[in-house]
Amino acid sequence: MRCCSKDYTSQIKRIAKKKGADLVGIADAGVMNRNPPDPVWPQTPERIWKECRSVIVIAKHLPWGVFRSDDLPTKLYVPHLVMNRLDEIALDITYSIEELGFRATPIPQNITDTELKRGTYGSLSLRHAAVEAGLGTLGLNLNLLTPEYGPRVYLQAILTDMSLTPDIPMKRSLCPGPSCGRCLMVCPADSIGLFKNDKRKCSAYAQRYGVSALMNHILKITGTGDEEEIRNLVRSMETVNFWQALRTGSGAYGGCLRCWEVCPVGNDYRKHLSDVHSKIPASGERKERLKQMMDEIRHPEDTPAIHSMRWIGKMR
Repeated sequence: MRCCSKDYTSQIKRIAKKKGADLVGIADAGVMNRNPPDPVWPQTPERIWKECRSVIVIAKHLPWGVFRSDDLPTKLYVPHLVMNRLDEIALDITYSIEELGFRATPIPQNITDTELKRGTYGSLSLRHAAVEAGLGTLGLNLNLLTPEYGPRVYLQAILTDMSLTPDIPMKRSLCPGPSCGRCLMVCPADSIGLFKNDKRKCSAYAQRYGVSALMNHILKITGTGDEEEIRNLVRSMETVNFWQALRTGSGAYGGCLRCWEVCPVGNDYRKHLSDVHSKIPASGERKERLKQMMDEIRHPEDTPAIHSMRWIGKMR
């Protein structure tokens, strides 16, 4: 391995953009090791590779047309095309780093690390890595928000033993918080709180054909003693949907884009989305909840939900 006496940061960023990344940032692996999002279940680079010095985070935006479509199969399928493209870009960057005489590896993008806590919990939190890499800040629903595309991006990361110059995290939150609250107003699962998200509720829509839904479907089939009912369930369209998810990934992740399409953050929103998503349903109960959140923000010492300012950034 070559000694990293030269700063390759600009070169790596040019390579990432040339390969197709829309956004690229660098995070210091040591900083991420010392500041895991959840210390009880530490998603850190050193758990994956102890020699890692830098984390390269890349992003690709979803095609704007998918946010203007009402077709569910399209909304379930297109995100996986973007995820697949990100994996290809990450692998290309990895080989480019090897050509420079260093080592690198992409990480699993949407694969659960079963040694960590239950649920779809990956080896590295790509959202938090992106914040450390200066790509954006977290929103009210804990999605990453970027200045260019708001939340409408998917992420991937490459670990490397190169000592690259890290980007500076943004110091001001891109999210207006509950003074906007559009994501909370439209969420079909009603899973959004004050900078928190009930993942169990959210996954019912975001992963409608994910592992939890698949297990419930299997239990439904095996739990009935009626032979005809079993046959009907096995041959049902629901089973077909799970087969499609296993074959293409469609619906296993990225099955709900509602909060993404109404978020006004991002340079792309006004040009591509505001004409069809500016109006949102009015709910008196949810509006009242947002007002209560605003009151909590005025007294942050009483609000544990916003204490993790490293990831959220200062409120406007």
